[in-house]
Amino acid sequence: MINKHPLDIRMLKSRTSGEYRRKFALRRALPALLTAFFLIFSTGCSTFSGFSAEGTMRPPRPTGEKSAIYSVLETVAAGAFTLKYPTSGDYRSAIITEDLDGDNQQEAMAFYQKADEAAIIRVVFMRKAGDAWQSLGDFTNTATQVDKVAFGDVNGDGDQEVIIGWGSAQTGSTSLCVYSIEKGKMKELNLDQSYSQMAVMDFDGDGFDEIFTANVALGEQPALSSLFRIRSGAIEIMGTAKMDKTVTRYINMQVGLLNETQYGIVLDGARSNAGYVTEVVYWNQENKKLETPLLDENHQSVSFTVRTNNILSRDVNGDRIIELPIATILPGFTAQTAGETSYVTDWMRYDALSNTLERVMSTVTNGTDEYWFLIPDMWKGAITTEYEAETRSMTFYRWEEEDPQKNQKAGKGKPLLQIRVFTQKQWSAGKDTQGYFELVDNNNLVYAARNLSPQDDLSMSDSDVRNSFRLVKQE
Repeated sequence: MINKHPLDIRMLKSRTSGEYRRKFALRRALPALLTAFFLIFSTGCSTFSGFSAEGTMRPPRPTGEKSAIYSVLETVAAGAFTLKYPTSGDYRSAIITEDLDGDNQQEAMAFYQKADEAAIIRVVFMRKAGDAWQSLGDFTNTATQVDKVAFGDVNGDGDQEVIIGWGSAQTGSTSLCVYSIEKGKMKELNLDQSYSQMAVMDFDGDGFDEIFTANVALGEQPALSSLFRIRSGAIEIMGTAKMDKTVTRYINMQVGLLNETQYGIVLDGARSNAGYVTEVVYWNQENKKLETPLLDENHQSVSFTVRTNNILSRDVNGDRIIELPIATILPGFTAQTAGETSYVTDWMRYDALSNTLERVMSTVTNGTDEYWFLIPDMWKGAITTEYEAETRSMTFYRWEEEDPQKNQKAGKGKPLLQIRVFTQKQWSAGKDTQGYFELVDNNNLVYAARNLSPQDDLSMSDSDVRNSFRLVKQE
């Protein structure tokens, strides 16, 4: 039993994709738009041309508008400095711009470290007043790195706050601070909260944002997720929920739609006893609770999504809804002998209303050659695979079950389909290409397939094979 109701796993029936909330969609798009805008005007690793990558003590001076921003940073630093870059999240530049107060004017922030302050990282906030950029405040943190930057109205004042996760590469510790504009100056609020993963989103649909954190079990710290906001200048905990205690680190986090109407978080974690697991967290609006529906509370662990391969959760079919992977070893393999292509992955969607995991599609993934193949329902439980690294080919075989009456042992039957990767030169020369038809021509590589048993009742048509093939890069 999970959350007092048994979790049901079923095949997903026909559904219509829902639409993102406008606010969330714009925020998801904003980092990419900003990055694209600034890359037009910049070179190298920095958002602004002329700024150095981390490690350069005195970046060359930029020109134009960027020169004025740089001058503020140079004045505040009052000496040699190094730009510092966030290590995760959507915002990875040392200098980030965002309209915090809704006046259609961008504020700016810059992370840097003075040459004589090895144990301190600083952030300076700036605003343009007339033709000049002015400092709104300069803050220090005893961190060795900037972990993550997020934006959201977490105190309900109508303005965007800056949420910064500070971290230590040596100890793995993290801390959260919220920065807000008050009377023309930036104010810092240290939340005294650690996290393994952090996200900012409107979880409860009230038009304001909340801060979500997930922590793995560490010492006396329990495996716990939390949802909180800022009210009257202090942290207000909205809810907490236990997480899988066997997870030692989170390797992936997806934020968005769990189904057509429910927003939430999907976390992929590495476990202490090897393997991987996926957890779901969402805000139950009816019960006003933070829910982790896949968790077995008796053992404080998740069993439904445990797997040995590290395929990660994502929107696999482009419907804006996050799918969870459940991997099953194909017939003929064991956990010890299974390779990357020896698993079929059922991509599942969590439905909060019915408390069910529903199958959207099933695939076999070839991460080495960067593609996945959609498995038709008629192949479920009826095929296995074989991969040859030398020829970069993956072959699908009919799987024959043991039949004592026919004195037949379980094993590979007829080969059904082979997918192979050729170089452009090999394909153009016709080297070993007989019987193959092209699937994708990409980056001087030709992905091709051939039907090996076209008369078999499990055989797929050429058009179905083409429609079932996707490059990982195309997702």
